[in-house]
Amino acid sequence: MPKISVITPVYNIAEHLPRFFDSMLAQSFSDFKLLIFDDGSVDDSISICEKYAHKDHRISVFKLEHGGVTKTRNTALDYVDSEFIVFADGDDYVEPNYLKHLIDAQKKYNADLVVSRVQYELEDGTVEGSFRERGELVLKKTVFNDNLPMLLDDRRLNYLYGKIYRSELLKGIRVDDDVRQGSDTMINIQFVNVASSIVLIDDLDYHYIRYSSRSVTSYAGEDAYLRICRINKFVYDYCNENDMMTDRLLFVIDSRVLQSAGWVIDKIFVSNSSKKVKSEQITKILNNKIYLDSYNRQLKNSAGLVFEIIKPQSGSDYIKSRNKAIKSNQRKAKILSKCPLFIVNLYHKIKGVP
Repeated sequence: MPKISVITPVYNIAEHLPRFFDSMLAQSFSDFKLLIFDDGSVDDSISICEKYAHKDHRISVFKLEHGGVTKTRNTALDYVDSEFIVFADGDDYVEPNYLKHLIDAQKKYNADLVVSRVQYELEDGTVEGSFRERGELVLKKTVFNDNLPMLLDDRRLNYLYGKIYRSELLKGIRVDDDVRQGSDTMINIQFVNVASSIVLIDDLDYHYIRYSSRSVTSYAGEDAYLRICRINKFVYDYCNENDMMTDRLLFVIDSRVLQSAGWVIDKIFVSNSSKKVKSEQITKILNNKIYLDSYNRQLKNSAGLVFEIIKPQSGSDYIKSRNKAIKSNQRKAKILSKCPLFIVNLYHKIKGVP
């Protein structure tokens, strides 16, 4: 039985698959199997996957009817019989030591979850950025609640890739098949609750490529915000129900709500919709109950973001930068709350668009 199962959902990404497969087959740690789940592709994806499967016995290809990435991942978990699970998307690529660094850290600390850094790149190879180096950090169950705000604020729980999970714990976790956005965060929040140890490492082996066709940033409108609200509501409800909620965690969740609102509204501003439609979309966002609750709590809370100082994980520079960003989101929320139509008209006037 291989030590690691690598789960890779595939959907109409034929042109990117050779780079992905070549990077996986170049791994310095070889005791793994690569489970490819084609989600009903209509391009050449399946033939490329099968071509690589004929080259290497560690690759297995499964054909599914199109159901979306969340349903595909839920299905994939039923096929895992290894001790650990790693995720990798077929249109990304990894460094040769991707699996080695993850499994070495797992063995060193007997961890249920290991989280590495991720580098974000554009299609043309331009590096957008990566999670900053923070040093190796070991978290035991007794300090999870103290550190959950930091993990959530730092976006370390926003994705499944760049991590290694203990299979017996992950296989018991599911989210609804119809979740179009945020299933990674929903899974990770649940995993944190059942894990006994988490390790953060500085290795930078996963390359996430931001494609315009798949990027969430291509969405504009209140529907995009409602999908994001579903994520934050899930986190809020789950943490409340499982005695994980703290004042700091609530502050971080509220900050995420305001930040995502500002992000979606920025997308609405630059969309091709009319001023009337933009105003209506923004008004719906600003009158959303989740947004209003978070906004009102943030208005009353001026304490800022405070974490236990675990060097170098939560140094003063990090806290200062996050508080600055949070205050910016609070100011934007306050301005927008006054008059959405006025803001839209002003934006159009400044940008000189109709």
